[in-house]
Amino acid sequence: MKPRKGAYGADSDIVDYILGITFEIWEERGVELIDQYYAPDCVIYGLDGITRGSASVIHQTWQTLEAFPDRLLLAENVIWSGSKAEGYYSSHRLLSRMTNRGATRYGPATGNPVRMTNIADCVVEDGVITKEWLVRDSMTLATQLGAEPIPAARQLAAERSDELSAWLESEAERVRQQDLPAASSQASPAEDPEAFAWRVLRSCWDGDRAEFDRCHAPYSVLHRSPFRHFSGRDEVFAYYQSLRQILGPDLQYSVDHVAAQPFSSNGMDIAVRWSVAGTHSGAVMEVEPSGRPLFIMGVSHWRCIAGRVAIEMTIFDDLAVLSQALS
Repeated sequence: MKPRKGAYGADSDIVDYILGITFEIWEERGVELIDQYYAPDCVIYGLDGITRGSASVIHQTWQTLEAFPDRLLLAENVIWSGSKAEGYYSSHRLLSRMTNRGATRYGPATGNPVRMTNIADCVVEDGVITKEWLVRDSMTLATQLGAEPIPAARQLAAERSDELSAWLESEAERVRQQDLPAASSQASPAEDPEAFAWRVLRSCWDGDRAEFDRCHAPYSVLHRSPFRHFSGRDEVFAYYQSLRQILGPDLQYSVDHVAAQPFSSNGMDIAVRWSVAGTHSGAVMEVEPSGRPLFIMGVSHWRCIAGRVAIEMTIFDDLAVLSQALS
């Protein structure tokens, strides 16, 4: 029997490509197609681990399906930039629905249903994924499986590889050494999405309430998982200030990539991959301040209406960040 060939390639529409290969690999269980769609030397970065090579991606996919054989990856949005000639960058947000039927790092099979949101940012060159940044909602996964967050985070810390530790340290140093661009209170989502992204992140991480209100609609909503929601500017701003308390007064941040596409007649969809480096200075889940370095890699999807953030989905691996506070 000839090996199956996937239906997508270098000439495919990028959104069609991302949605199509995800369906082929996961819903149709065409795991072997990863060899077609991922480069042999691809690298995937996550706060809980770094994966190198398509063979490792295949192995991990089968491991996930052994634990969650009915896993579905339901597309919510793909925000992209680039072109066929220069390569594409896609930010793919998806909802996973699945049932735990096999052992995971958190313990034996529970039979529990699970819902979680992930975002995969991919570089696609000539129809092949060469690099990916994957933000997983691991805390939501672990708690739905009945795991206690602190023991689960300690286990994650114990499993951290030397390669991952070195990458976390180098990324934190990159953020700390970065020169921030000049502030602009005029940048709009449509005219300059990257400058607007800096405006929004500054307002969140510097705690500038006046600028935050200029960047966010009064009715803005923040979704942090399928189960964690913050409604209105007051709640959203308070959430970010709670993170500032944990990360300490020396926190620094960076905008690492921005992709934007028009939405409707007066809106923009913007995907921002960002990083924050700080010091564990505030209690989190009963873990007292440790003074240890903390690094967050996150992705935010903003739906901007009339020049302001109206709907936000932000994902980062809370459990992996908690593990940094414990080791």
